[in-house]
Amino acid sequence: MEPPVAEAYTKAGGEAKLGLPTGQPEKVGDGTVQAFAKGTIFSSPSTGAHLVQGEILKVYTEQGGAGGTLGFPTADEAETAGGPDVAKGGWIGEFQKGTITWLNQGDGTFKETVTPK
Repeated sequence: MEPPVAEAYTKAGGEAKLGLPTGQPEKVGDGTVQAFAKGTIFSSPSTGAHLVQGEILKVYTEQGGAGGTLGFPTADEAETAGGPDVAKGGWIGEFQKGTITWLNQGDGTFKETVTPK
């Protein structure tokens, strides 16, 4: 693993949390994408290395991933205030050109939203 990806992997909990790599790193523009069994780390010189996983990763991939309309992540995916068990709580992913949220609709269902910057 490249050093920024290795550092992000360790910070995220390593093999215990993300599992092993599922393939070779992929170059995207000036960055690197490394998929693991339970998430993907995206790294570029301008954004650093950040973890995206779960439903946010699914939506991000549908949007073209790092080479798509949102660009590279600018922060690790994070839980919103109150967490996923409260209405309008869930997860958020920040990217160079937008945001993806996956929020509880108050009835136990979740909805993703992509908001361009």
